[in-house]
Amino acid sequence: MKYLIIVLLSCFCGYSVHAQIQTQGSSTGQDAKTYILVANKLNTDFNYKLLDNFERSFSDLVAENNSRELIFNPIGGKYHYYKFIATYKARGISPNSDPAKPEQTFHNILILKTDDQQKIVDGYHFVLEWGEKPLSYPLFKINSAGVPLQEGLSLKQLNLKRVTDNSDFDSDGKIKLSSR
Repeated sequence: MKYLIIVLLSCFCGYSVHAQIQTQGSSTGQDAKTYILVANKLNTDFNYKLLDNFERSFSDLVAENNSRELIFNPIGGKYHYYKFIATYKARGISPNSDPAKPEQTFHNILILKTDDQQKIVDGYHFVLEWGEKPLSYPLFKINSAGVPLQEGLSLKQLNLKRVTDNSDFDSDGKIKLSSR
């Protein structure tokens, strides 16, 4: 019986190490993502009332069973509003740190507002399916205003910083404006 336990433990540990190596070696979810334009509206602005109190607004929408994306919807204003979504598969964070957790689909939301010359005035980035515990939402804000919005623009150029602690956005992506 003692030998059976040792064999089972070594198999489990071997599988666990293999899964960790495979997860670390996999670039799924870490490659540059493509942010596809899904909405473009004129004479709008961000709903700063919701964005400035993001965690509360987000929690209230979840409690009311409303779409969490409502926070990112525009209101009336004087800017051009753009909403992009990047969809990709990755292994999420699990409470028990299971390295063999299956891949799931994630949706990154990027909203930008520009002036009439297509210069970016402000913007936010969010991972819709975030599940970090303790709950702390990864809302990032753009710190590079004045960058021209153009096809293939890298998110690195936007200098995204996390709203709660000013940490850097550690991924990249390219903006896709056209449907071609």
